[in-house]
Amino acid sequence: MEKKFKLGVIGCGFMASAIIKGILRSEILRSDEIIVSNKEGMGFEGVAGTNVSTTYSNKELAENAEFVFLAVKPQGLDEVMKDIGDIPVEKIISILAGVKKAKIKETFPCAKVARCMPNTPCSIGYGAVAVDAEDFFEEDREFIIKLFSSLGTAIALKEEKMDAVTGISGSGPAYVYLFIKGLILAGIRQGLTEEEAKTLAVNTVIGSGQMVLANPEKSIDMLIDAVCSKGGTTIEAVNSFNEDGLIGIIDKAGDGCVRRSIELGGGKIEKKKPDVKNGTVTIYTDGACSGNPGVGGWGAILMSGEKVKEISGGEDVTTNNRMELTAVIEALRILKKACEVNIYTDSTYVADAFLQNRLATWQANGWKTSSGSTVKNIDLWEKLIDLTERHHCRFFKVKGHADNPFNNRCDELAVSECKKRTNTLKEV
Repeated sequence: MEKKFKLGVIGCGFMASAIIKGILRSEILRSDEIIVSNKEGMGFEGVAGTNVSTTYSNKELAENAEFVFLAVKPQGLDEVMKDIGDIPVEKIISILAGVKKAKIKETFPCAKVARCMPNTPCSIGYGAVAVDAEDFFEEDREFIIKLFSSLGTAIALKEEKMDAVTGISGSGPAYVYLFIKGLILAGIRQGLTEEEAKTLAVNTVIGSGQMVLANPEKSIDMLIDAVCSKGGTTIEAVNSFNEDGLIGIIDKAGDGCVRRSIELGGGKIEKKKPDVKNGTVTIYTDGACSGNPGVGGWGAILMSGEKVKEISGGEDVTTNNRMELTAVIEALRILKKACEVNIYTDSTYVADAFLQNRLATWQANGWKTSSGSTVKNIDLWEKLIDLTERHHCRFFKVKGHADNPFNNRCDELAVSECKKRTNTLKEV
């Protein structure tokens, strides 16, 4: 049976009205092909002047629309299902955060369901939308992608990744606004007016995003390095971010958002971190090498309360990076029970693998770097991953041979191991 409307949108909040306006603006559908429902009539002012049809009845909408578009809050799904559950709806599009397709199919077992995650910049045509339309045949799948492409950038993803999408692009605008707010406040503190600081901060964020898109051949790290001159101004700020664990802070925030998305969908949250009941351990590490390759040594200091332990070792043929990694590995191996561990290293190689999430990217790419080359020292990285998963580890990058007396002591231990092994080799 042919339906009167191509698209029926249940809910008329901010996102729903933004999507409708984007669809009309791109001329994907005409206003007479869209109907919107809201039982209380609230939100209809958001589509005022668009000439789309409106109704207070979710049932009327479901009976007359080819695609039923669910745009209510996740907590309102059960009520909607009661309204339309006895209607043979065949095609459903959902933007409900955390709600899996299986939940909707409990009411409509024969329906095809697309699950999508837009974000608020969709309202101005600069959104980022993930779309899972795998249930649909090609023609309808292309139509759904086209709907969301009218709002910005739409990418096809499997449903299993939707909770991650929620934590990154779905909620991501709020994170970016918070960073912009921080830049504005910092600018005001340095003597700019609020308007001056806002103009500079906002356009810097916009321009930086465009730089990433305009240079697909360059990794994010390459773009960062292009702004940072050795001994210059930018590197001071970037070092401060790294020492404060900015990447880790963002990761923790995103993890909390994803966990909430899983909860909203009724899913079970797997514990990612160990149940830490054994206090905090602070570890300082350093490595040294007479060449790459050459004779190498490493040193580490473990501190827990008043307890302090120094350890060291080395290899006859190795590299500096292997010694830096080995120092962290050997220190963590000493810990018999799960702990909160703060690890201080002057090795950019080690610290940035965690602080800038490079390690996760390498693993996802089959141990390939962004340039396509094979990651070095995979054997040690795998050992370190296993050890960090046993504990709740935070990495801090410090300046070598300058700021931290404990890291300087680790350097002394590492150099001493180098000299000792070099002398032994000479005697042989």
